[in-house]
Amino acid sequence: MKSGSINGQKFVRMKAFKQPFSFISAALLCYFLIPYLIFLKYFNLDFNLDYAEAWWAFKNSSLQAFVTAVIVTGLSIPLSFGVFTLKNPWFALTQKLLLLPQILPALFSILIVFSMVDPFPMGTTGIIIIFTVMHLGFATVLLTAATQERMGSFGLIAEVYDVGRFKFYRRVYCPLMKSNLLTIFVLVFIFCFASFSVPLVAGGGRGTNLEVLIYEKIFINQNWSLAWTLNLLQSFFIFILSYLILKKSALPKVDFEDSKYMQFRLGRVGLFIYLALYGGGYLMGLVKARGALAQFQALLPEIILATQHTLKIMVFYILINILLLITWVYDYVKSGRQNSSRHLLATSTILVGFSFYLLIPETSLGDYFKIILSMTILFFPPLFRSFLEKPLDQLDSQILTCKIFNISTSKIVFTVVLRQIKKPIFLWLSFLTIWFLSDFAILKSLGVRTATVGLMAESFLSSYRLSLAYLLSFYILIVWVFTLLAIYLLKGVFGVINKKFAS
Repeated sequence: MKSGSINGQKFVRMKAFKQPFSFISAALLCYFLIPYLIFLKYFNLDFNLDYAEAWWAFKNSSLQAFVTAVIVTGLSIPLSFGVFTLKNPWFALTQKLLLLPQILPALFSILIVFSMVDPFPMGTTGIIIIFTVMHLGFATVLLTAATQERMGSFGLIAEVYDVGRFKFYRRVYCPLMKSNLLTIFVLVFIFCFASFSVPLVAGGGRGTNLEVLIYEKIFINQNWSLAWTLNLLQSFFIFILSYLILKKSALPKVDFEDSKYMQFRLGRVGLFIYLALYGGGYLMGLVKARGALAQFQALLPEIILATQHTLKIMVFYILINILLLITWVYDYVKSGRQNSSRHLLATSTILVGFSFYLLIPETSLGDYFKIILSMTILFFPPLFRSFLEKPLDQLDSQILTCKIFNISTSKIVFTVVLRQIKKPIFLWLSFLTIWFLSDFAILKSLGVRTATVGLMAESFLSSYRLSLAYLLSFYILIVWVFTLLAIYLLKGVFGVINKKFAS
């Protein structure tokens, strides 16, 4: 009787909360699918491929992604056990620090590895090293969270019954966690396979992957039909892998009981080494770059001009992202489900860039439009999933209660939802801005002529002027901090507008 009552309540609740697919949902999805719609407009297959060249690039992409995914997934196991040796607040702080290499732009990881590995092995080996540094912390955090959700008290029970540690790992841990490990493997594989920025800078002539080959077909060979064909094949491959991992069924969460079998002190040492190499490597590179201060000062007029262009575009970029977020939240409140666009985690940079390159004229105003559209399409979905999806889902019961009392959707959005997720929104905005400031891969794929600080950083990297690249990256961090201060100060203004709108 009790079970039937609970199931009935759950059914009624979900039926009341879920609504048919709305026009706003469709419009949001279409916005993030604009590159694919442009793709269909200009679609022209050309299977007259140089199959040896295409296979070579595909093999490089697959090899770089596969080896990185194997290394990262394997190392994430002992490192996650190292996380469990820590107690709060170090437990939570370490996980946040581990996410930095993944969330910060690729520019920083590239600089750190370039300065730590000397001579740097250009090509596939170098790309794998950078990918590993970028994704290892992210995989460790994912596995730590999955372990807490899946392992429950199995570790403690095995410890009480004196089951051997390795027997526990072989008979209990691996069978329970294999689906999560596979998910992490595939996620890392997709991120690496779709990467453009790292192979562009670190690939040399031997590490060319599919993204770089498509870029060359567009901007060097002017063979657009062939580029579209390669892009279609690559996008289809990424879509299949993404679909396989995103369709996995959710499992019930269990209460986690810590045990010594879930802890590994050498893993904690590994955590310290990884974080020390990342943070220390960057600081060491900055110290070494002091000798290039005179050169940097000589370039200040160009840097300031590039900064002005960057900030002008960024103002509109932030406004568009805020508008998209409000529309997304409104749609969530109205329909009771997250927009399907959240699954677009690894859209091809070249696909987006080339689409807008064809559609929008090569003028300074056209560059502004191309940059804003492409960066919102590429950055909004992954950062939304990282910072806002979970906080938004946690408010669904409050949203349902408001709807029962016939409170308007607009009032729910501004009075109930946005007020309670201010901190996640600020984090989301902070990473939207640092990604924007540091990006060069998207700008290269767009073929823009407007100077930005990201493109200047790429030019320093490509010409191996690492000291100047380090100084410019530090300059970008300073601009980022001042941007966040401005956003924080403006938050009060938005609060006043919010109150007026809510009333």
